Amino acid sequence: MSQKNQWMVLCSIIFSLMMIFSFAGCAKKAVNGDPGTASDKVVTAESKTAAQSGATASSEAKAGAAASSSATTEYVVKKGDCLWIIAKYKDIYGDDYLWPIIYKANKAQIKNPNRIYPGQKLIIPRDGFSMKDIVKARKKAGAKKPYTPPKGSTPPMK
Repeated sequence: MSQKNQWMVLCSIIFSLMMIFSFAGCAKKAVNGDPGTASDKVVTAESKTAAQSGATASSEAKAGAAASSSATTEYVVKKGDCLWIIAKYKDIYGDDYLWPIIYKANKAQIKNPNRIYPGQKLIIPRDGFSMKDIVKARKKAGAKKPYTPPKGSTPPMK
């Protein structure tokens, strides 16, 4: 093989590895289901209790409604998820720039915000943040100024 062909092969291999590593992080969309909702992924204490006690579907629906008003919920990470995708789900915050709030609440188990793993149970804060906290989180995530919540979003405010 000539030296030119060897360089071409080497460059092709390097380029292929770079592409693999660049796409190894967050997925662009959720692997299963509608990327706009996370209803099958949000687990609350109320729904766990209802499921364990053999409650009917109507009581599970009531538990799901109570989950939206509770102070925190629990989210089980699925393959292809990353913090900004989780924050973007309509059932979570509906705003992908609020991922620093999820990271801050789970700092004990997440060492690097770019690395979360399937099966991890994350705490999703539902309230207790001021507008100043939300603006600060969005700024950290790289959102443009001024802060205008996306239509239909539910920021975790007091």
